[in-house]
Amino acid sequence: MRRKLISEVFEEAAKLNTKKAKIQFLKQNDSAPLRDIIRINFDDDIVSLLPKGAPPYKKDDAPDGYNNSTLYSQFKMFKHFFKGPKSNINQVKRETLFVGVLEALHSSEAELLIQAKDKDLKYKGITKKLVIDAFPNLIRK
Repeated sequence: MRRKLISEVFEEAAKLNTKKAKIQFLKQNDSAPLRDIIRINFDDDIVSLLPKGAPPYKKDDAPDGYNNSTLYSQFKMFKHFFKGPKSNINQVKRETLFVGVLEALHSSEAELLIQAKDKDLKYKGITKKLVIDAFPNLIRK
């Protein structure tokens, strides 16, 4: 059985009817890339070094489960896209790397990453308060 894509975790959590169910579901599907997406979107200390919006990129049209990569393997690249000690590459290289990550991901995960980078996740009921309740100490500000 394959792991759920991070976008699937958010989609399924958004469909649940209670806050308690959403929290429990997020905890059951906890992973480093899930936590990174949550922090990127909700933590004010995480500052994107990329332009707002989606860059021009070729969406992966492979059927679900056959995409080149997932956020589970690509999340290690995030350090280049956000302010921090490892973000000292030039802007052209940074944007090229970002496009490469987007093109490797399933289109739903690419869209999720773009939304998180812009601090604009679009999943019903997935709020800063909810993720703080699910993962205390994850978000600093």
